[in-house]
Amino acid sequence: QGGGAASSAAEASLAAWAEEWGKLRRAHPEEWSVHKLHEAAVALAIPAFRRHLAGWRPLSEPERSAPLLRRWESALCGGGAGGVAAGAAEQAFCALLYAVVLPPVRSALANEWRAADATSATALLSAWRSLLPAALFGEVLAGQVLPRLVGEVGAWSPSLGADSAPLHASLRPWERLLPPPGLKPLFPAIRQKLLVAIGAWDAADDGGDGGGGGGGGG
Repeated sequence: QGGGAASSAAEASLAAWAEEWGKLRRAHPEEWSVHKLHEAAVALAIPAFRRHLAGWRPLSEPERSAPLLRRWESALCGGGAGGVAAGAAEQAFCALLYAVVLPPVRSALANEWRAADATSATALLSAWRSLLPAALFGEVLAGQVLPRLVGEVGAWSPSLGADSAPLHASLRPWERLLPPPGLKPLFPAIRQKLLVAIGAWDAADDGGDGGGGGGGGG
């Protein structure tokens, strides 16, 4: 309970901090731009966010601090930025995300996520998709998701048995998150596995029929 109260207090403090930075940017746009205060804001925020997110379990709490970071995005990159180049402000916010959000997200996907269960991982990335720049989002998919999906296809053994886990349950949820070409790179391996399995099933059927015919002739 004490930890939860401390976390709530830290979140409230970071939210108030974002509000103050936003006020400063709107009130003094030229000074903000000249002195690159968006960089100072992010440099000061990174240690505080790291402390705040130290116990974060992304797969269990996918949306934790996402609303807070949206407030920071608004403070740094919101309308009325004056002389601040939009690209510089966005780059500073991107640096904040890269430093405090991506490490725990990558660690959770690498060490805690079971690729056969798409629900927790897709919920996590769906929660952060609108905040993460396309380049960072693509980096996570390419580094932590696609290799695991390739491994899932590699370990899959098509079976007619009821205990066979359906591959589509692991893959279909990712269709809306993966950029083009989506799941298409996985299709050749899936097709090959199905062809091999169908060939084995046909051979088994032929063997059974042949055995029955031989018994009848005797």
